[in-house]
Amino acid sequence: MSLQRDAPSGETLVRQVDSGLVQINLRFGGMDGVIAAYLLHGGDDVALVEVGPTTTRAALEAGVRAAGFAMGDVSRLLVTHIHLDHAGAAGPLVREYPHLRVGVHPVGAPHLADPSRLVASATRIYGDQMGPLWGEVAPVPADRIDALVDGEGLEVAGRTLVVRYTPGHASHHVAFIDNATGTIFTGDVGGVRIQGTRYVCPPTPPPDINPAAWATSIETLRAVGARRLALTHFGVFDDVQAHLGTLMPNLDEMIAAAREELAGDDETERLTLRLHAMERAALGRSDPDAFTRLELATPGYMAALGLRRLLRQQR
Repeated sequence: MSLQRDAPSGETLVRQVDSGLVQINLRFGGMDGVIAAYLLHGGDDVALVEVGPTTTRAALEAGVRAAGFAMGDVSRLLVTHIHLDHAGAAGPLVREYPHLRVGVHPVGAPHLADPSRLVASATRIYGDQMGPLWGEVAPVPADRIDALVDGEGLEVAGRTLVVRYTPGHASHHVAFIDNATGTIFTGDVGGVRIQGTRYVCPPTPPPDINPAAWATSIETLRAVGARRLALTHFGVFDDVQAHLGTLMPNLDEMIAAAREELAGDDETERLTLRLHAMERAALGRSDPDAFTRLELATPGYMAALGLRRLLRQQR
């Protein structure tokens, strides 16, 4: 039976992707199609892959209910990495539902237990927009955190999810492979792509973009032979090889633009404008809101800051 229910605005809140797999639209910034979480259910177990920021927690819990469950039914939260748009709501959720366990890369685990450094770093970038964008960031008790092991199989919601370390976007990034449905939950290593478009944008925020590691991670994902990619930004795509095949060339193009625009000074404004122009051209005459969604998912100025840091490290 197909599951598709709408948010009050009329935009799709939940969509059944496959048996036991539901996509939840978190409506970040009031927009459809920017951040997704994925609900897995099977047997007596319910789990979430990605939880989004605390500012979208109401949409997350509404999506869980629309899928026929309650947050009290969820046993595990799995996050691809600790950036606030993926894991920001984990602390407040565990505080209210203390039975929850959170799976994360071992390098990210200490930052979930004590997010002070993460918050300080983000505040330097976002300033007074921290609250409006991300909401509360709270610690997850260390005894509720599971440090994930590369290659391990997690028994979750009536299936086995295989954990793969996939650095490149972030050193502490993992992807989850669901062989039961042929799905890879890619986080950000699989890029950002707006529904209805073909452009795959590599998100490059600071501090630890690593193109060589990213290329290796993409080959890891390509070798899986998956039927579909489930992107956090945003949604499910079944042109797996074509999608993954364009990501590294697009990253190379962004790095080349950074070398040109940042030559001789450290200003990022020109690079931001250049990246915006590249994205608009790549999106073409698609949905007029596609660029707005893309910019919410991976802001141009953040990409420029990350590329500037990368070039400094390469000097």
